[in-house]
Amino acid sequence: MSNELHVTSLIVQVLPEKMSEVRGQIMAMAGAELSVNNEVKLVVVLEGNSQKDILAGIEAINGLPGVMSATMVYHQSEVLEEDEQ
Repeated sequence: MSNELHVTSLIVQVLPEKMSEVRGQIMAMAGAELSVNNEVKLVVVLEGNSQKDILAGIEAINGLPGVMSATMVYHQSEVLEEDEQ
């Protein structure tokens, strides 16, 4: 049996007054990591088992109060063999 691994990075633009809240909510998401941030932008890395998982994560981030946009800049997927899971 094989399993997929999807990795995506996003640039997320955030209202400055909401940055702390948005950072906390993203860090609480399963499979999400913050890579870089400044006052209005975050680089977020999402990992998931399917493209559907990734799209759900992007949609969730886009729906956070204070998020102006979440733009995918990279996506990679691989099929993992059973011993790689």
